[in-house]
Amino acid sequence: MDLDRKSGVPYYIQLKEQIRRRITKGVWTAGTKLPTERELAESLAVSRNTVSQAYKELESEGILSSARGRGTFVEDTQLIMQQEGRKEKVLRIVDVAMEEAVGLGFSIDDFVSFVHVRGMEKKDLLSRRKVAFIVTNPEQLSDVNWNLGLGVSLLPFLLSELQESPRAQERLDGMDMAITGVTHLAEVKNLLDKLQIPILGISLQPKLETIVRIAKLTMGRKLALVCESKQFAEKVITALKQAGLHPAINTLIQPSEAKLREELSECGAVILSPKLRLRVEKVLPENMECIEFRFEPDAGSLNLLRGALLEIKGGKT
Repeated sequence: MDLDRKSGVPYYIQLKEQIRRRITKGVWTAGTKLPTERELAESLAVSRNTVSQAYKELESEGILSSARGRGTFVEDTQLIMQQEGRKEKVLRIVDVAMEEAVGLGFSIDDFVSFVHVRGMEKKDLLSRRKVAFIVTNPEQLSDVNWNLGLGVSLLPFLLSELQESPRAQERLDGMDMAITGVTHLAEVKNLLDKLQIPILGISLQPKLETIVRIAKLTMGRKLALVCESKQFAEKVITALKQAGLHPAINTLIQPSEAKLREELSECGAVILSPKLRLRVEKVLPENMECIEFRFEPDAGSLNLLRGALLEIKGGKT
C-alpha cells in the first residue's frame, strides 16, 4: 500500500480506502489477519495512531474485528460488498444536495465546508453519547464492545437490579439512550417510564467469527461449553442449532478447577463465556482451541442504533 503525501487527504482516510479496496478485490478474504498497527505504521512511514484510527473506524463499520492478543481480522466480506452498494446510494444523495446548494447560490467549496462542519458537529455529539445496555444475563455484562463510534460509551446494566433497586435506576438518569433485547422491550419501557429517555429494542446474534471458528472444528470432536448459568448455555446451544451446527457438547456450569481440568482432558476444544477466559486458560490443555462465545446486534439493529444516536437532540453533560 502507498499513501499520496501531496493530496491533502488525511492518511487514515487513505488507509481505510486502500484496506476496503483490498477486501473488495479479494486480496484479503474473510478471516484474513491484518498486519499489526506497528508493522503497518512502519511499512507506510506513518504514526501508529494513523493506523489505529483507520482500524478502529473500520471496526465500527463492521468490516474488521479485533481480538485481544490475537490481532485484527477481516470480518464478513459480503458486508463490505453491501456497503459499497450503499455507498453509491449515499453518493447520489450527496450529488442531489450539492446541486441544490449550487442552485441556491452557494459554491461547491461552500457545500464542502457545510458538510465538513456539520459532520464534525455530529461526530462531537456522538463522542459524548452514553448508552445503557440492559441485559437479563450477568454473563453478558463483560461482553459489550460493538464499536458504535469513537467515544460512545456503552454501559451494561442488569435488569433484575433495576427491578429491585430504585437507586440502580437513578444511575440511568445520565444516559442518552437505553437498549435491550426485543423480548424485554415492553418490560423495560414500563420500568423506565419516568426517566424519559429513548429506549430501543435490538436483536442479538452470535458474532460471525465465533460461528466460523466453531464450524471449522473437526467433526466428531466433543466440545466443552463452560459458563456460569444454564440460561447462557441454552442460548449458545440454540444459536449453534440455528446456524446448522450440532456438535457434541459437554456443558460445564460453574465447575470447580479440578472438575474443569478433568473434563477438558476429554474434549477437543472449549467454548466459553468471555468473563471465564482467564479462569479456563489456567487449566487449558496445551494446544487446545479456546473460543469465546460473544453476542452482538444483527446488522439491522446496529444500523438502527447508530442512526438513533445521531438523531438525539442536544446531549447530556
